[in-house]
Amino acid sequence: MLEAPHDALFRAVFRHAVHAASWLRSLLPAPVGAVIAWRTLAPAPAAAHGMHLRRQEADLVFTARLAGACDLVLVVEHKHDADADLHGQLLRYVVHLRRAFARRGRGVPPLVVPVVLHHGTAPLPAPAPHPHLAALPAAAASALAALQPQLAFVGDDLAAEPEREPWRPALTPFAQLGLLCLHGLPRRLPDQVLAAFDRWQDLLRAVDRSDDPPGGRDAIEAIGWYALAASEVPAADLSEAFARILRRPEDTIMSTLERTYQKGKAEGRNEGRNEGHEKGRTEGRTEGRADALLRQIGRRFGPPADDVVARVRTASLADLDRWTDRILDARTLAELLAD
Repeated sequence: MLEAPHDALFRAVFRHAVHAASWLRSLLPAPVGAVIAWRTLAPAPAAAHGMHLRRQEADLVFTARLAGACDLVLVVEHKHDADADLHGQLLRYVVHLRRAFARRGRGVPPLVVPVVLHHGTAPLPAPAPHPHLAALPAAAASALAALQPQLAFVGDDLAAEPEREPWRPALTPFAQLGLLCLHGLPRRLPDQVLAAFDRWQDLLRAVDRSDDPPGGRDAIEAIGWYALAASEVPAADLSEAFARILRRPEDTIMSTLERTYQKGKAEGRNEGRNEGHEKGRTEGRTEGRADALLRQIGRRFGPPADDVVARVRTASLADLDRWTDRILDARTLAELLAD
């Protein structure tokens, strides 16, 4: 399954313990962080903890040792938009993980801490009351609400935090830059994206020079891919900006998806030199977006049928934009392409 751009960047950064540790340490209460042996923080693979929840599988799971030689499990969930079932998801994760680790150990379930990263357009909402409570008398509703399962979590809500200088200096450069991109690039105009990287140029150079995994060039490629996938910045303009900031030729950010975008936009620019300038730009842009969307559909839902291909290739740019946004959350192909 092809990951959505936000999920792909999140995993590219935080699946590495060095970056996850710097971020988690900045979020957890100080007394908790003080008893964690951070050098022992390690990703927990699905096979290790027996998670077979398929679509409900947590985004990332880490283990670490605590003072007293016991284990701590950190369940990390990444949300681009508000999710009404977030608290239910976290509760299921915690119950499942406690059982799985208890089976592996001596029958004693581990301590589990849920962590949520959110960077949608609005702040993370508070949990909604159960809908059945509305039909009950107030006293009964209040009493029953207090008896419902409750799960506290550590939240990092980027939507509620303005960009400022210095921005989270305790994090590794790649962790800082990854969060800034998730927070500041989606739905931005090309000039705003390029201006953002100018503001972040010290971080970009630090990431490029870093030996921390995934390595400087691979990290820069992940950042560049996300910028192109999450915004409308032209690939050539972004490559030129990276070359100027990093002071070296920058051609490593052009994956197949970006080259498709670049090809479509370049065709539009070339045709636009005559009186059909705007039409050419739009056609090139639409073709590139359709190619990219079909690739994402194929990886997520399987090879698309001929009628789906035809519908996508004849769709308007507005439809393609709407479907591209939906592919982050759509559960079925019919849901993705619904009017």
